[in-house]
Order: sequence, then structure tokens, then C-alpha cells
Amino acid sequence: MKKSLFILTAALSFGVAAAQTAAPATAAPATAAPASAPQVPALTDVPAGHWAKDAIDRLVSKGIILGYPDGTFRGTQNLTRYEAAVIIARLLDQMRTGDVAPGALTQEDLTALQNAIQELAADLTALGVRVSDLEENAVNRDDFTRLEARVEELAAASGDAAAIADLKAQIDELTARADDYDALRADIDDNASSIAALNDLTVLLNQDILNLQDRVSAVESAQADFVQRADFDALTGRVTGIDTRVTTLEKAPKFSLTGTIDARYGRLALIAGTTNFDVDRLTRQTFADGVFSTGVNCPTGVYAASGNAVSCTDTNGGAYVQDSSIVFGVKATNLTTANGQVTVNNAAVNFSTNNSFSLGNDVFVKVDNASADGTIAGQKFDVRYESYNSKFKFNDYLFANDNDTENAVYRRGVVANITATSLPLQPQITVVAGTAATNTGKLDSNTGGPQANILVGNYYGVRASVNPYGLGTVGLSFAQNDGNRTAFGVDYDLGFGSKNADGMSPFTLTGAYVASIPQTPGSFVTGGGTFQNAFSSRDQAFFTEGKADLGIVKFGANFRAIDPAYNNGVAGMSANDSGYYYGAQGYKSSMPYLPDQVGYGAGISTNLGPVALAAYGDSYVPYLNGDRNTSFGVSAGAKLAGFKLVGFYNRSTLNNDLIHADLNFAGPGASGFSYNLTSPYMDIADVPFAWSSTYGAVLNHDGAASNALVKGLNFTVADAYFYGDRVNDFQVYGNYSGTFAGVKIEPFARYHLLTAPNDVLVDNGGTPNDASDDTVVTQTYNTVKYGVKLSTQPLTAVPLQPSVFVNFANRISNVGRSVQVQNGTTTELFGQAGISLNQFLVPNMKASIGYAYYQGFNLGSITASSASGASATYGAAADRFYRSPLGGASDPYTGASFGTQSGKLQGVFAQLSWNGLSANYGIFRNTDLDTPSASSVAQGFKVSYVFKF
Repeated sequence: MKKSLFILTAALSFGVAAAQTAAPATAAPATAAPASAPQVPALTDVPAGHWAKDAIDRLVSKGIILGYPDGTFRGTQNLTRYEAAVIIARLLDQMRTGDVAPGALTQEDLTALQNAIQELAADLTALGVRVSDLEENAVNRDDFTRLEARVEELAAASGDAAAIADLKAQIDELTARADDYDALRADIDDNASSIAALNDLTVLLNQDILNLQDRVSAVESAQADFVQRADFDALTGRVTGIDTRVTTLEKAPKFSLTGTIDARYGRLALIAGTTNFDVDRLTRQTFADGVFSTGVNCPTGVYAASGNAVSCTDTNGGAYVQDSSIVFGVKATNLTTANGQVTVNNAAVNFSTNNSFSLGNDVFVKVDNASADGTIAGQKFDVRYESYNSKFKFNDYLFANDNDTENAVYRRGVVANITATSLPLQPQITVVAGTAATNTGKLDSNTGGPQANILVGNYYGVRASVNPYGLGTVGLSFAQNDGNRTAFGVDYDLGFGSKNADGMSPFTLTGAYVASIPQTPGSFVTGGGTFQNAFSSRDQAFFTEGKADLGIVKFGANFRAIDPAYNNGVAGMSANDSGYYYGAQGYKSSMPYLPDQVGYGAGISTNLGPVALAAYGDSYVPYLNGDRNTSFGVSAGAKLAGFKLVGFYNRSTLNNDLIHADLNFAGPGASGFSYNLTSPYMDIADVPFAWSSTYGAVLNHDGAASNALVKGLNFTVADAYFYGDRVNDFQVYGNYSGTFAGVKIEPFARYHLLTAPNDVLVDNGGTPNDASDDTVVTQTYNTVKYGVKLSTQPLTAVPLQPSVFVNFANRISNVGRSVQVQNGTTTELFGQAGISLNQFLVPNMKASIGYAYYQGFNLGSITASSASGASATYGAAADRFYRSPLGGASDPYTGASFGTQSGKLQGVFAQLSWNGLSANYGIFRNTDLDTPSASSVAQGFKVSYVFKF
């Protein structure tokens, strides 16, 4: 019996364990999680490494075996039927609750279970025979009582001692048999429930056996359709072959054709009158922004004065056909030489065609550019050829030709880079070579005359940079333009100390030095000069900056000495600094310090929680000596909830004489006095109204700050007193951006008051102006400016999904303190409105129409605008919209320099677009209120299509 129960328990236990590790065919229904997971007992007497330990651990983990109360397993002790019944009951409970599916048991498990049950059944039968035998020969307690009484009787009668002893032996035997009977009956009663459960399990197992037999029969009947081993091996071989071919194809060279068709036709021209004018101001920040624009390349041959297209007149720009182009190219990848030393990952050649509608002009195809990148003997390289605008830069003062976007200088050449890991120090080497010519269609925007020669004829150069000890880069350069200049340079950008999360070191050192030698006979060795002459005639540029960021304090210092020959890009052979872009102080230059100066300076700031402290000092003289400009300033304040309140003091002098502001922009990053646009000195010391002689305070709120009191609200209150001239500048301005009921609302407002002593004209010394003064410095004036922008997203619930915009702005500038419009008042009024139907007639078609109106009185010009037209129109920090007075970077003393011209511009424009095709039409009118006969009307249309393949 014990053997049968042990076999059955083991079979069931291991079958359940196997079933529980198998993934069920379908998800079991969710049940509530128990309050706490049962604690798995640790059996102390099962030694590690025992052959049965893994099986015992699995049964314990499943809750089938828990061990004895003292924590032992007693593996050498026999298993009683009581213990087997408990184990089987736990198994049956798990099967009944669905934790174990009988169908998950294997055929071997089922066979073992069946054999065990049959053996158990035989044991139970034998047990029944024994019980029946006992029952047939059973002696009850009454018989025992009578027999005992008879024995006592005999003993009292002094009967035969031997007979008495025999009777006692019989009684003892009967007592033992009765005890055995009681024990057997108790076993039967205790195992009754287990026997009934085993009968149920037998039924389930028999059904599973039948199911398995059916599945075996089905498999045997379908065996003819199975893939044979030989077929499988053959298929595996084919798959391996295909995989090899795919890998080979992936590594094989690939070629593709790419390109762009950018077709444009149309023009903007006068249809009445002769006065050309700018229309960009009417279409700016609308769906037609830039459509009818000549861009930043003004028709007069100069670059836009503001760096923005509103500074150029448009009606004399001609047709748009010249802007059309067809660009196409061939791209290749995975090219490798026969010996495998050179691998080209990507290579491309791009071509373009001109587009001319004149039958007298030939259409030709030209190579625009070509490029390749890959490895040479494991060393990375890239090379690029450009037909007209080769881009390269050695440092800020040498060969800076990477930002010449408008081709002030044509450069046809090659730029190659290689990481020479096989050389000592593993330098990054750049080699450039080509030929150049000045673009005569681009003038010097400062003078209106021709540009200075920057690169003419053949040029070439090489730069090698290394990273010593992982500290940063140190580069050495050589550059030459035949017949023009030869130059040598060194640059460095080093960091010391552990880097922070942004990759910045606490101590940095940057700088560059360039020596540029003119190739004249007396100064150039190959022209007959000596090394001494060449060295003495060099034009030099040098700067160095050191910075320290210690967390609570930042400090920086600089020294610079820049020859005036580096202006307009001449000594550095740098088109970025061309006079077309307004020179070294222009829109494309990256010079950290302007030419023609020797100077030094330092800045410091603290980061002490809400407390903000800063100070700076700077001094410089012209390169060949001259007047010294010196400026310094300090500020102190606090920051809280998006607010910042700062008090400041500045002093600026020229040869120790007080000046109201230094307007030479000779500081770090070409910094100088910039009204409302002052940048921190060396990106460290943030002192308001720096580079001036002022003191005052500034309070502002940053609506974009994470701790802003009102999100989207920005405002500034600033008061600066120019103590040398006793002139006070007060301004308060702000703007807000938010969305309400689907409408984006962006209001803004500004008030600005500059007051001179006694509200009279003052000269440079702050004294009243008289006939002996050459220049009127300033006078009391004020500006009021306000406006709002309203716009919606497409209204998807409305037919055609319309979206609308309405913009309005007005400003009034007066000499004196009056804010009323009167004779001599300078005003600007601007309005825009439009609607777009974002789903018009067919999917993806959009139709838009807009109207704009601009009116100005007493301005510098009506037909063209200057300064920062890109930001001032709806900007609260500047007095004007498009014309003077006082732009964002202007001297506030010039704010009272009103103009004399008055006029208005207005226009209607429309656009229809669909899947890259755009058709535009506009009609614009310029009305000269001073000379009506000078008024004019322009009409423009433009059809464009852009397709990329």
C-alpha cells in the first residue's frame, strides 16, 4: 500500500510541476489576488547536491509537500497513507481550481498514474479481503467480558494452571486481532474521501488517454503529408544560400537617382507710376510671407540693411523665372576598391539645369556638387566638391567661408577631411583647394561701391587639429591665395577639470592667432623679399579667453589684438566678413572681436539662489594707438517667481571723458551698447544698459519661466539715468500669449519716455544746444505703442475648415511729453486680416485671401524700411514698426530724430495651394501723401511647383 501511494504521489507531483511550467493554450480567467503570498518552508534536512533536491524543491514551491512541523523532510522515512492522502488531496485541489489541467499531463505521466491507481486498487482489494476475514471471525466486547469472567472464575476455583495460561494467551490474541480490526477500519474511514477522489481522477485520466489516442491516430493518418528529414535539410540549405546572397546584396554597391524640380513663373512689377516700393511689410507673418519678395539681396546690389527682406524694395526685382531650377543627382553606397583599402559608404553627384524662356539662350546642364565619405585603411574621410560655393573655415579669423550664403565670393573647389588615426596624435586633417572670384553683382553695403578683394584666383590650405590628453582641440593652419596672401594660424579650445552633465568643463581656454602676409615683392619671400620683411609685414589677429565656472561664481577674462586689415575679410581671406554683409560687424561674421583694436576685459557673476550679482570691465584702443574707450558696470538683484529685480551702475569713458554710451561694439562677441538687447559680458556678467554711463533699475517677469507667476505674461519696467547728460530714460512694456475658446490672443503694449533737462535740446555735455554745437544730441520725446494679434487653428467642425487671423498695431511718437497726435507727430498704423479655407473643393487644397494696410506720418521713408523689421512690428521692446525712431538696438538719444515723409501702403493678396503646387496673386498700392504724383501701383503673380524624388 505504501509503495503504491508513493508511486502515485510522485507521478502526480511531477506531472503537475511539468504542467505548471507549460504555457496554457488560452488565458485563464482572472482571479482575485490573495491577501499575501504563501510562505515557502525551508526543509533543513535535504542536503545540497542531493539527487532528489531539485524535485523536492519544486514540490515544496508548488505547495504539494510542506514538510514536518519541525522543518524536516525525513526522506528515509516511509510514506503513510495519511500523508499520501494529504498530498493527493492537494493535487486534486489544484486540478479542480484550474491551476493544473489534466490535459497538460504527458502520455508517460498518464500511464504512470494509471498503473499506480491500478496497483492502489489491488492494495485496496486486499485490504477489503482482510477486513471481511476479520469481520467473519470477529469477537465482540461482550464475548471478551464473558470470557474474562470465566477465567477469573476458574482462577478462583484453583483450576488447572496450564489451562488458565492457555486461555489467557487466546484472550491476548483476540485482543490483538480486535485492535488490528479497529486500525484497519480507521484507515478505511480516513481514506474514503481520497479513494472517491481517485475514482474521479481515474475517469478524467481515462478520458485524456482516449483523447491522446485520437491525436496519435490523427498524426499517424497525416504522416504521409509530413516533410521528410531529407526535404527539411534541403530546405535549410536553400535558406542558408538565400541568406548568403542577401548579405552579399546588402554589401554590394547601390545606386539611386534623386532630385528636385523647383519651377517658378511670374513677376512683380509696377503697372502704374514709377516709384518702386517694398511689399514685404504687408505680407509678413501671413500665408504669403516672402512670396513677392526679392529677399535679402536688394535689387540695388546691397544686402538688406536689417538683415530682413523688408529693407529692400520689391517692385524692381524683375521676374521669378530665374529662381526656377531642376536639380537631379546620382547617389551610390557601399563602394570598395579591389584591394579593400578604400571603402566609400556614400557618394553622390548632383546636377542642375538653367531655366530660360528666351529662345536665344541655351539650356545647359552643370555639375552643382559631388561628395563622398567612407574609410581609407580604416581611417574616416569625407570629401566634397562645390561648383560655386565651397564652404570651409579654419578659424574665426582665417579662411572663414562657411557662412557666405549669398555668394559674395564665388569659390569652386574641394574640401576633404580625414581622421588620420595611423599618424602620431591621430590628427583631424582638413585640406581645401580651388579657385575663387569676387561676385561683382554684390556691392559693399557700407559704401555702395565694389567689394574688397578677399579671394581671387587659386587658393589652397591645410589644417590639422589634435586632442591632447582629451582636453580639447589644438589646430595648426596654413592658407594661401596665389597673388594675394599667405597666412599661418593656430587655434585652441581646451577644457580642464571634470565635465558636468552638459559636457562642460569648469575651466576653459579658447583663442586663435593668425599671421597674414601680403604677397607683395617687398614683403613676400618668393617675390624677392626676405624672411625678416615677410615677418615684419604680417597682419596679425590674436585673442584669448579664459573662463571658470565654480558653481556659485563664474569668472572670465580676455585679451585681444586685431589688425584693421581683417575688416571686410581681406587679411583672413574670409567671405563671411565681406563688406556685402556689412563687414566684420555684419550678419555673417563669426569674429568674437572686431578688427582695429587692442583691448582686455573681465566679467564675474554669482549664483547664490535668488541673489544675482554681476560686474564687468573692459578697455581698448585702436590697433595703431589712439583714443582709449573704457567701460565698467555692476548690478545686484534678486529673482523670485519669474520676477527679476536688478539695480545697476555703469560708466563709459573716452580718454577718461564721460560719454553717454560706447557705440563701437568692440567687446566680446562684438558687444556694445544695445538698447534693450544687452547681452551678458562674455556670457557671464549680465548688467543692464552696459557700455553706457547710467544707473537705475530693471524689473521684469518672464512668462516662460517654470515658476512664472502668470504663464505667457512678459513685462519689463526699466529706468536708466544717463548721469553725464542728466537724461532719463523710462520705459514699461509687455506682451502676453494665450489661447481662449480656440482663439490665440497676443496683445502687447509699450510706453517710453526720454526726458532731457528742462525738456530742451541738449548737446554732448548735457548743456542746452546753441549755434556753436555741431550736433544735437537728444531732446525729450515719448512713444506709445500697442496692438494685438488674433488667430485660430482650422475649425474642423465647420465646412471648408476655415482659419482666420486679424493683426493690429499702432504707435504714436511725439517730441515732448504729450501723447496726443498733433502737428509733427510720428505715427505708424498697421493692420492685417485674412482667412484660409483649409479643405477647399478637393482634399489637400487650401485657398487663402488677405488684406493689409500700413500708414505712416513723419517717417524717414515710406517706400523702404530699415533696421529690424523682422521683430519690431509687433514687438513691445522697440518704439517703431519699420522705420525710425529707435529700433531694438538703437541709441535712445536718436529716438527724437523723426523723418518728414508720409504715405500709406495697402494690398490684397490670395493664394491657392495643392500638393506642392502654389498659385499667388496680389495687387499693391503705394500712396505718397507728400507728393501724390509719386504714387504707384504694382501687380504680382507667381506660380510655383516643388517636387522631390
